[in-house]
Amino acid sequence: MRIATLTYPSNCVLSLLFIFFLQTDAFNSHSHSCSPGDLRALYGFARGLDAQINHWPVAVANSTSCCSWPGVHCALFSSSPTSSSSSTLNSTLLTAIRVVGLDLPGKGLEGVLSRSLAGLDKLSFLNLSHNSFRDPIPPELFHLKLLKVLDVSSNQLTGELPPGIGNLSGLQHLDVSSNRFTGIIPDEFHGLAKLEVFSATSNEFVGPLPSSLSSCSMLTLLNLWNNSLEGNIDLDCRRLVHLATLNLGWNRLQGVVPEVLSSCKALQILNLSLNKLSGQVPDKLQDLLALSYLNLHGNSLSNISGALKVLQECQNLTVVILTKNFVGEEMPINAIRGFRNIRALAIINSALTGSLPSWLRNCRELRFLDLSWNRLTGEIPRWFGEFDHLFFMNLSNNSICGEIPVSLTALRSLTLGVSLHENVSSFQPPFFNWYRGGQNNLLRVYKHYTDFPPTLNFSRNKMSGSICKEFGKMKYLHVLDLSKNNLSGSIPEEVSSMFNLERLDLSFNDLSGSIPSSITKLNFLSFFSVAYNHLQGLIPSGGQFLSFPCSSFEGNPGLHSDSKSLLQLDSWCNVPE
Repeated sequence: MRIATLTYPSNCVLSLLFIFFLQTDAFNSHSHSCSPGDLRALYGFARGLDAQINHWPVAVANSTSCCSWPGVHCALFSSSPTSSSSSTLNSTLLTAIRVVGLDLPGKGLEGVLSRSLAGLDKLSFLNLSHNSFRDPIPPELFHLKLLKVLDVSSNQLTGELPPGIGNLSGLQHLDVSSNRFTGIIPDEFHGLAKLEVFSATSNEFVGPLPSSLSSCSMLTLLNLWNNSLEGNIDLDCRRLVHLATLNLGWNRLQGVVPEVLSSCKALQILNLSLNKLSGQVPDKLQDLLALSYLNLHGNSLSNISGALKVLQECQNLTVVILTKNFVGEEMPINAIRGFRNIRALAIINSALTGSLPSWLRNCRELRFLDLSWNRLTGEIPRWFGEFDHLFFMNLSNNSICGEIPVSLTALRSLTLGVSLHENVSSFQPPFFNWYRGGQNNLLRVYKHYTDFPPTLNFSRNKMSGSICKEFGKMKYLHVLDLSKNNLSGSIPEEVSSMFNLERLDLSFNDLSGSIPSSITKLNFLSFFSVAYNHLQGLIPSGGQFLSFPCSSFEGNPGLHSDSKSLLQLDSWCNVPE
């Protein structure tokens, strides 16, 4: 199933572009009449809609002041009069008021795009995004030779992109994302020397990448995420010297990660996730000194040691996602220095063996670490508590043993509430994470790693020892999952000091004693489970405990409830009254 996402650049950026393009619009358009041709074109456009546009005249042809209509922008064009006499400084100029912009994003418009729009032959800005236009794009739109911005994203347009894109020689911004387009992307980009942004995400495009995209030397953003493109990544990055964002994730691209990508010296964001790439990360990628975001998730890459050696040379890397690659390899320990500026590292579901590597200690800026669903062994080093910014750590589904280091309770982000808000690029692709909720595995999409809740997840390991009372210091922790380990001892009273907890899972351990009644003070707690331990005594009542299902307590024969306050508990929970 495909997941739609917001495309970028945002409408805010488009607005700025629109202001730039309409600098010549320096007259009072409300007092001028439209040209007859523009009026006819707008009338034809309105007839293709299922309902009238708010504040447009009911009978469009009855109004001549279309420049005052919402979303319509005009400019004054002038030319010298044709005369056999020589021109003088006082010559009278011929003037015409022409429509240069149609800006109607998110207006709830439904209907078809009328070919009459091609009559707006002075149009430079067309933004009809986030509406409900259907059916194919009329090929006549590609006859608007002055068009600089064309945005029809987030509609219900169908069919193939018609030929003729190459006619728009002045085009700078093209966005057809989040529609239902099919077929191939026409290989007609040779003449688009001014194109800076091309986004076609979340459609059903097939076939190869258009090789002519390499001709767009001004291109800064190429986003073809979430389609069904096939073949090799055939881009000549030696010509794409301004390319800063390349997002080809969630397609069916094959072959290797091309070495020529290293020629994109301006590249900051590279997403090749969820394709069918194989081979190794090429050594030349270490030349991408501007690279800050790299996502190679869900391919079939090999040689994790070589990949990390290469990537650690990319000194500006802040986000690295290598999930579901390097299957069965050993986590390298030697010859890796670490990443000086890395903030988020995810190598999930790769069946990696070995232990938690010592080079992580040199990643002093680390905020987010996810090494879950591997086969890592050994203990959690005490120095994990030395990170100043670490707020998310998921080591679940490994074979990690030993006790939970007390030093973790000194993590500043979880004890002092260090701000997690950072200046993260709004152009980054969405961040994926598997989340187990109830009996279902749900795919949650986070926009940035900073959107994740502060989390410690050590579930499904072989950890032993007790839950120390110092855990109460982590007042800013939202998720604590220690389930399916070998933890023993009692649940410390100090847990009730973790007032931001939303999820607490201690199930399937060897805990004993009673459930501290003070836990009812945790007002944000939405999930709680101590199932299948050796707990005894009365189940606390009040607060959030009134909403927890009986499955939160089952498997503890020594627990009993006050039936007046815990009406949800019954005999099948094995919790007697």
